[in-house]
Amino acid sequence: MNGVDLTPSAELDEREALRISIEEDKAELLDAVVELKEAVQSRFQLRERIAENPIPWLVGGFLLGLWLARRGRNTR
Repeated sequence: MNGVDLTPSAELDEREALRISIEEDKAELLDAVVELKEAVQSRFQLRERIAENPIPWLVGGFLLGLWLARRGRNTR
């Protein structure tokens, strides 16, 4: 490998070290994906966000209803 002659046992040790490194990297990547998934899910939990601060959502819903009602009345 790499232009250097290795003994069979040295080559096996290097392969084993690479395999272990790959397994560790894979575990780190899986942990990062799980952490990212949890972060995205918590960011888009609409029910929790509304419960934290309901007044702006109520006002927004009321204004949206008024806007839709006026829009429907003007198209007739």
